[in-house]
Amino acid sequence: MACTETIYIESATTKLERLARIEQIIAALELRVVDTISTSNIEEYDINDGQTKIKTKYVTAESMAKAIEAYDKLANKLRNQLNGRQMVLRDWRGLC
Repeated sequence: MACTETIYIESATTKLERLARIEQIIAALELRVVDTISTSNIEEYDINDGQTKIKTKYVTAESMAKAIEAYDKLANKLRNQLNGRQMVLRDWRGLC
């Protein structure tokens, strides 16, 4: 069954599974960026996790880099939702 990246991510049932799928897409894109930069041709990548098969084409390395950046932002947002942000408050006298 072939589908798009959007359907692949949205079909995840938990945030942790969604994060894993986004990271899988980022890893596949990063591997293909090097080939695209050297050849400057249309590049295609595919992911097959046994249940779903994704094939996506990108025209340039710049479009792939923008996609990686967007997916990375989404992955960071999901990580923050899962782990929460933490802050350490310290007394100013303890810094000396």
